[in-house]
Amino acid sequence: MKPNSVDRIIKTDILTIGGGGASTAAAVAAYERGTKVTLVSKGKVGRSGNTIMIGGGFGIDGESAYKVCGEKGVDVGFTKDALFKRTVQNSFYLSDQNIVQQFVSEAPKAVKRCLDWARNAKQIFKLNPPAPVWRTSGRSFGRTLMQAIKENPGIEVIEDVIVVDLLINNCTVVGALGVDVYTGDVILFEAKAVVLATGGYQPYSFKNTISDMTGDGIAMALRAGAKIADMEFLLFIPTILEPRNIRGSILPYLMTFAPSFKSVFKVVDCRGDEIVIPKEFYKIPKANKLNKLLYSYFWGKAIFEGIKEYGNCIFYDFSHCSDREIEDAFEGLKQEYSTWHKNGWYNKVNLEELKQIIMKDRRLKVGLGCEYSMGGVVVDEKMSAGIPGLFAAGEVTSGLFGAFRGGDGLTEMLAQGFRAGMSAAEYINGISNTDVDYTQIDSIIHRIMEPFNRNEGVSPYKVQRNIENAADRGFNFFRDEEGLQSTLKELERIKVEELPRMSLASKSRRYNFEWITSILVKNLITCNEAGTKAALMRKESRGCHMRTDYPEVNNEEWLVKIEAQMEGSQIELTTRKPIVTKMPLPEGKHKSILDYVLWTL
Repeated sequence: MKPNSVDRIIKTDILTIGGGGASTAAAVAAYERGTKVTLVSKGKVGRSGNTIMIGGGFGIDGESAYKVCGEKGVDVGFTKDALFKRTVQNSFYLSDQNIVQQFVSEAPKAVKRCLDWARNAKQIFKLNPPAPVWRTSGRSFGRTLMQAIKENPGIEVIEDVIVVDLLINNCTVVGALGVDVYTGDVILFEAKAVVLATGGYQPYSFKNTISDMTGDGIAMALRAGAKIADMEFLLFIPTILEPRNIRGSILPYLMTFAPSFKSVFKVVDCRGDEIVIPKEFYKIPKANKLNKLLYSYFWGKAIFEGIKEYGNCIFYDFSHCSDREIEDAFEGLKQEYSTWHKNGWYNKVNLEELKQIIMKDRRLKVGLGCEYSMGGVVVDEKMSAGIPGLFAAGEVTSGLFGAFRGGDGLTEMLAQGFRAGMSAAEYINGISNTDVDYTQIDSIIHRIMEPFNRNEGVSPYKVQRNIENAADRGFNFFRDEEGLQSTLKELERIKVEELPRMSLASKSRRYNFEWITSILVKNLITCNEAGTKAALMRKESRGCHMRTDYPEVNNEEWLVKIEAQMEGSQIELTTRKPIVTKMPLPEGKHKSILDYVLWTL
């Protein structure tokens, strides 16, 4: 029987939600175990979401790179134990170590499968020995994922569909409800298991990722009864502010570590004062992800001190450089990325035009853009989300990176994606009855259709801007009590005064992105609220959570994970110690995040 308000029904064994590496890996792993698999994505598989933003590399331990992937010249001394230790230390000991062990143990085979797909798709993944790290691009990785789907043609792929919510019956996940972006059709997915692989959340107005990273999977899992954790930790990297036609490009970050780009610029604040990173941190290699933490600390602090006057802004200053030095630097950058992009381009950025702008102005306007969220759904080492039938993988989860992502997100999505798919396939053995609750379906559809029934009110576009502006003001890279309280107060106002009054200019459901936005902003505000509340609770600095009023890394009181769960209509927080399997948790305090970083070197 089909509810009158549902336009289509798709029945499957396992539903994977997302169009990136975690969802594709999960779909392949489940399909290879003889299950019927449907992959649904709100964009195009391999050509949407954060996948196309990939600009760096991914790696595993050196011994596995040699033995499993057949790579020569890598540092086999960089063992699995060394990778485990580095991941836990970089997480500021907030990793759940059972999740780290899964990552270290299962990543090699997952990466090997990905390299095979890339080879079959004629994509170039460049190894940079002795480091067991491969470099690629978003487009190349996307084509690799498309190859994986091509090699497994029995996987049903549904694109351009927004998944609105999970369906629960008898405390078990039995499917999901979606909306076709182009037709406006409501689609019922009936499934024995669901894998969330929807990525993270980007709460700010300025980001270097796709603008619709609204935390959909995190919010859906929370509403379904799952726990989420680490929502206060968000990662930033230097990102282009101007010229506006390339706003959001990660080229400023690439300029800081690309071996072919001679870093001839200085970094100055909006007053013209140079921002200097002390020499004791020079021992950290340029490509080491710890540098992202240093940029957030030193550059973010300078921005924070003048943010009310100048906004999120610093400059790469080339005023002391000759034309020849700038020419040489950009020539190296062009050659570096010609492997994956049209010669002279990086993604859609014309490097020659950017060079001419810099030669004329002698500076590049840069801000700190949000790249990645460490927080997400709490899972175990099998990627179970604690609710029967629900699994999660990749950036949508918490547990691996803790307070700072010092490892590779691409490796994470592959390792966790394959495990989630395998676990989901094991789970559905013997399950035959997955009846959906039509009352819940009607309730969800009524909720998402409400904006059509109002002739006046607030545009969802304005609601999204207001949510992002609230995060900008107090829940940014540097935080204090006053700013966080202000953000939380504004989010509460939006929930009460704007969300219930959202209305749409067009009453048609066909490609009505204002309507789609009305659905997504409810996920975004949920994630923002959870993150802001956790940031208020954590009265210390740790990893990407930097408080001016509590600068210490306080292991005595705050070496705990902050988890959130729905209690009625409210988000309630609790704390617990990270799961320990091999590395004991440290004691005492560090005066600052910088002291902690030096302690780990």
